[in-house]
Amino acid sequence: MKFFSSLWQFLNSGFGMLILGFALTTVLGTFLANWFNTKAWERQIAFEIKRQEFEWKRSAKFELLRRKLDEGQRSIEEISDLINKRFFRLQRVFENVIVKQREIADENWVAYMKAVEEWNTKLIINQNKLRRLVSDNIAQEFNNYETDDPNLKKPSSIHGKFFIAHILVRNLLRCLGRDDCIVTQEMIDDANSVLRDLDTHTDQFVDRISDLFLKRGLELEQFTARP
Repeated sequence: MKFFSSLWQFLNSGFGMLILGFALTTVLGTFLANWFNTKAWERQIAFEIKRQEFEWKRSAKFELLRRKLDEGQRSIEEISDLINKRFFRLQRVFENVIVKQREIADENWVAYMKAVEEWNTKLIINQNKLRRLVSDNIAQEFNNYETDDPNLKKPSSIHGKFFIAHILVRNLLRCLGRDDCIVTQEMIDDANSVLRDLDTHTDQFVDRISDLFLKRGLELEQFTARP
């Protein structure tokens, strides 16, 4: 009891209160310092986790965009290749006809019709790809269903221009194979004029869809890069 009484008297003395206050301040200060350090560390960890999540999501977004752009580029190239293939094969038949190479013309017509079959099979698919990858206007320029008109004379779409050129060259080939038909210069000139127009428009169309797709891809890439 004497010990506790002496301790109590010491603690109630001015010096004892000073020592007690210093001890409590030290303990409380250490506690608060540890608490603030812990909270700061937790905030830093949370910030780092969010930063890593953001970087991961942005990387994943870029990777997804890159894959889509690569797929889109392949689609644009496939459409362009098909346009060029159909025109080249039709032009080759026309050249055979005007020099009266009937057998070669027939063989090349068979090869051309394979391109036509591929064209018709993929027509709507390619039209939708152009709408999705480039624009509605480009898709309409590719095919606007004008060939449904049996009286079509002046087509505006790529498909329509191929349709008219196809008919004119086919008529030349059929005439070449008949004894009662003569391929006239007027028939040749008409077909040649349509083919030259088709050549110009398909070249311009192929260049334009490539440029517009590239521009749209860059715009999407810049938009995706925004935080």
